[in-house]
Amino acid sequence: MSISALIALAAIAAVILISYREHRGVLAARRRLLNSCAGVLERAELSHGGDGFPRLAGQYEGRPVRVELIPDTMTIRRLPQLWLSVSLLDRNPGVAGFSILVRPTGNEFYSLNTHFSHRYEPPPGFPAEALIRGDRGAGRLLAELSAPIGAILADPRVKEVAITERGLRIVRQAGEGKRGEHLLLRQALFENANVSHTDLESVLHHLETLRAIASTHGRARAA
Repeated sequence: MSISALIALAAIAAVILISYREHRGVLAARRRLLNSCAGVLERAELSHGGDGFPRLAGQYEGRPVRVELIPDTMTIRRLPQLWLSVSLLDRNPGVAGFSILVRPTGNEFYSLNTHFSHRYEPPPGFPAEALIRGDRGAGRLLAELSAPIGAILADPRVKEVAITERGLRIVRQAGEGKRGEHLLLRQALFENANVSHTDLESVLHHLETLRAIASTHGRARAA
């Protein structure tokens, strides 16, 4: 084998090694994204998917909670997004549920919005681009929750607020992919992604506030 061929093989091997190390580094960074949040929940259990993104389960105020990170690469005109999804599980059979989706693009595969058939106009103070769908009769609960939900939606990172008979969920931005890797390699690298314990505490506080009102509403509706 010639010297030039050996040099070429060595260069290829070096590139492969660097790529492997970078990939391991990306996975390691992903796995740590929810580490600081575990202490927010009681009986916290941290697990990881095959893509390296962590999931957190536990309890908050005695109720089950699920925390997930959802990579969203189904986009053409904007950068990939990493969404933080926090679900507070609380059964309310009498609740007429709804979903408020902000800045919809039609590609929100993670959203509950399409599960509802009735369309509602955004209350005063809500973002004009909010798409609200819900069960029949959800308008009354939406009106009761308009003030606290309006405060939640004032955060531009919030993507969705949903209430169903099985619980409540808030989806908000946790990170945005790098432009270069997305445009050239169609890869989603979320180097600046961050989920602090303060972020999770804030979302859980919002969910608990909505849950208390929705629970009272459900009991009154069922009576």
